[in-house]
Amino acid sequence: MQVDYGPAARLGVAVPHSNPTVEPELRALMAPGVEVYATRLFHPAPRVEDRLNHYIRHLPDAARTFGTLDIRAFGLGCTGTSYVAGLELEDRLVTEATAECRLPVVTATQAIRQALAALGVRRIALVSPYPEALAEAGYAYWRDAGIELTARLRVDPALDDTHRIYELTSDDALRALRAIDGTGAEALVATGTGMPTLRALRELQRQENRPVLSSNLCLAWALQRHALPDTAPASPGHLLAGLRLDPA
Repeated sequence: MQVDYGPAARLGVAVPHSNPTVEPELRALMAPGVEVYATRLFHPAPRVEDRLNHYIRHLPDAARTFGTLDIRAFGLGCTGTSYVAGLELEDRLVTEATAECRLPVVTATQAIRQALAALGVRRIALVSPYPEALAEAGYAYWRDAGIELTARLRVDPALDDTHRIYELTSDDALRALRAIDGTGAEALVATGTGMPTLRALRELQRQENRPVLSSNLCLAWALQRHALPDTAPASPGHLLAGLRLDPA
């Protein structure tokens, strides 16, 4: 018997508790018959680094909150947690979670890495919405991943609180992506799942002859790739063609 919701695949995603962006952007990017279900991540620590560290170290706990719901793949919809953990620890924890949960697990940063590999990209111009310390951790992460940052730009240099990221809009992302020096970059990348990006990516895709990516775009693509390997598109940009967004 075919289920009403998610007959092609049901996907799970873990989202920081105050993030308003991950679910609507992922759902807008899903193929027909694919549904996304979210669990909220919470930790009472006042320091953002402590909260982010907790999230990635408890991936199996987050996956278990879905109970008996048959999800085909599970994503961590938070980029900053990977930056705090670093590349080596992130990969180890995800490998362990995949084995323990017995389903594919992928973080937003791993999804970007997979997208860059699929596109053959090694040089990127990176836009991020983070406070300075977290942005610097991100730059180190990408250097460790063997990705050259040809340019880097913080969306709001005055921002010093990750919760303020959730007040940004796709217009903020668009301005930053247009402002960054793209000389020598093979792709433009907007990192961070809390900043809306899809309208910006759709606009820039019409103007750029190179990939324009974001954390949520790549995570949506990677989850569908893991769940539906025979039908998922070869690269994330194809998802923008069928983008379903409410009127601005």
